[in-house]
Order: sequence, then structure tokens, then C-alpha cells
Amino acid sequence: MFRFFILSKWSKLEKSLEQKPNILLSQFSVIAIIAGFSQVLNDILNFNYIAVSLDFVIVIIFLCTFIFNERGQHLIAKFIFIVLGTGFIFVYAAVIPKDIGAYLVFFPIIAIIFLIYNNEERQYKYYSLAYVLLLLFILEITAYQPFGEINFTEGKSEESSFYVNMFISIFGMVFSMYNMDVINRQIDQNRVETLQELEQKNKELELANDELDHFVYSASHDLKAPLSSILGLINIAKYEVKDETVIDYFVRIENRIERLTLFIKEVIEISRNTRTEIKTEPIVIGKMIDDIIENNNYIEGMEKIEFSKHIGFDSVVVTDKARMEVILNNLISNAIKYSDSSKDQCRIDIKAEKARNELRITISDNGIGIPKDQQEKVFDMFYRGVQGKEGSGLGLYIVKNMLVKLKGEFALESKEGEGTTIQMIFPELKK
Repeated sequence: MFRFFILSKWSKLEKSLEQKPNILLSQFSVIAIIAGFSQVLNDILNFNYIAVSLDFVIVIIFLCTFIFNERGQHLIAKFIFIVLGTGFIFVYAAVIPKDIGAYLVFFPIIAIIFLIYNNEERQYKYYSLAYVLLLLFILEITAYQPFGEINFTEGKSEESSFYVNMFISIFGMVFSMYNMDVINRQIDQNRVETLQELEQKNKELELANDELDHFVYSASHDLKAPLSSILGLINIAKYEVKDETVIDYFVRIENRIERLTLFIKEVIEISRNTRTEIKTEPIVIGKMIDDIIENNNYIEGMEKIEFSKHIGFDSVVVTDKARMEVILNNLISNAIKYSDSSKDQCRIDIKAEKARNELRITISDNGIGIPKDQQEKVFDMFYRGVQGKEGSGLGLYIVKNMLVKLKGEFALESKEGEGTTIQMIFPELKK
């Protein structure tokens, strides 16, 4: 039967950390009701019937607080507890002698304010604190007689009332500090549990990513061989078949397979970028750019493009050759692919400079440009800004991820119809 006297059982609110402020409000209301009845009993024993009526008002105020709070009307309950409850205690302290110590109740109320408001109610917390401090200040500067010399106790029960008020105040302060400690321990426990759960989820996610990455890499590699075989068979068939229509079908199949092969190559590059560590070696940027331009000679429209190359240094650069080659190849091939055939002269300017331990590469063109509303999306996976152009939408996504791997930075400037400039900054890596 003693379980009914456990204060934590006197609230039917959900027992959770989020509901803790509201649970505490119910508990403090119960304490205030018990304290009010204690004063009622004390004043009855001392035949101080005027004080008894005041005590009953306090009991009613905090009983209303409890009822509204348990019904889920928490802000109304807090308003009753702080504004009406503290306001009436102020009146009570003003019509009885200071020696009775009613003002002592203000101090646990200040501690309670910090416990009954959650983070979303911070403004109410500080308004309530200012309100309580203002009432206490008014009592102090008026020598606890803001309404003049009024004494409803008539000398009765003053000493015993002081001890009751002191006990209530001390109990309220201790109970508040205990709950602050409990809340802090619960927060710490929740934080530790959340961190452990997050760590476990991260491990599971890393394992799933590794397995998925391994599957994609293996599947992509396994697809390359049969596609190469199909291309070989198509080439043989093209020489044996004389029907132009059939040959046209073979050419179309060949184009589709080449596009699929390119897509698989890009998927492998993404997987390899994730799986492999950086491998540094000295490279000659100028020669690498020349080789990339030569390898892209097959792209449609290449014959109209004039290349301008400026390398502002003679020495080699130490970086990851494979990743640098993929980055430059994707950007240069994009500049070729999205050139503007309506212009008399198409140009692509490539500039490389070395300053201190940084390598700056700028690739500019006067192609079709990128609309402003698409510029933040072009580096997303599978995003294709211009429909009708061949491509998987992976090229710039690969560039971005490899730049991140190399700890590089990039900036894009583009104007629709005028062209695009991409500047990249790489830290020179140690061999």
C-alpha cells in the first residue's frame, strides 16, 4: 500500500524524458497542496481562522494546476502555478509579518521554474522568472508591507508557521535539485545509448555499403567481358551481311553497347574512387591534357573546336594520376560535347598554374552554357541538364567525388548561351 505514497506515481502522464517537465509540474502541485493543508492544520490548531481561509485558496490554486496539467493543458497549468500561485503567495506574504517566512517559498519556486518549462518554452521560463523576482523585489523594497501595515495573524501561529514555511522551502529546493540531477543523469544515459546505437548503425551501414560497393564493382567488371564479345561478333557480322538495313541495325546496336560500356566504365570509376586509396606519382600535366584531347577526337563536333592550352610551370606535379586523368577527361569531354555548333568558332581554353603547394586548373569554353537554375544540380548523380545529349549524368558526379578524395575545391561559373568556366584547386600531394 505504501506505493500510493510515492510522489512519482501521482501523475498519469507518460513517463518519458520529453514529458518530464509536465510530470514535475504535477509533482510540485501535489507538494504545494500538501504544504497548503499543513498550513491549514497549523492555523486551525492555533485558532487563526483568517489564515485558514488564505491557506485554502492556495490549496485550490494548486489543485487546479494539477487537474489542468493531468488533462494535457500544460501551459494553462503553468500559468496558474506561476502567475496565480506566486501572485497569491505575494499577497499572503504582504498581509502577514515577515517573521512568518512566507517569502521563503519564492526560492523553491525560482528553482521549479527551470524544471517545468521545456526548450520550446524558454521565453515563458524567463518571463516567469522575471515575474517572480519582481514580486520578491517589491516585497523587499516595501519592507514586506506593499499594502500598508496589515496583519491577519494577530500574533497567532507565527512561530510554528515560520517552521512550516522553512520546511516547505527546504523540501522544495532539495526536491528540485534532486530532479535536476535525475534529469541530467537521464540525458547522459540517453546520450550514451544514442551514441552506441548510432555507432552500431554506422557499422551496419558501412558493412552494407561495402557489400553493395563490392557487388557493383564485381557486376560491372563481369558485364564488360560479354559486352566486348558482343561488339566483336557485331563487327564480324557487319562484314558478312550485305543488306544495308541489317547493317544499320548492327550499327545502332553497336552504339547502344558502346554507351552501356561507357556507363559501366563510369560506375567502375565511382566504385574504384570509393574503394582505393590515393596513389601519388609525378605527372606532367601538359602531356596528360594533350593525350586526353587526342583520345576525344572521335566526339561529334570536335573538328570545329579550337583548343588553347597554357601551362604556367615547367616542373611535374605529384598527385593521383588515375583520378586526375578521369577528372580532366570528364571535364574536357563535357566541354566538347556541349559546344555551341551555331557559333562560328568554338573554343576550349585550358590553363594550369602552380602556386606554392597548390595546383590550379581552369577549363573555359564558349559552349551552350548552363542555366542558372541548373548550376547547383549538375554535380548530382544522374542529373542531365540538356536532354537529347548522350551521357549517363555521372560524369560531373564522378568529378566532384574525386575532387573530394583529393581534398580539392572547385568553382563553377556559367551563363546560358555564352559558356562555362570551371576552376579547380588541388593541394599538391606528397609522394
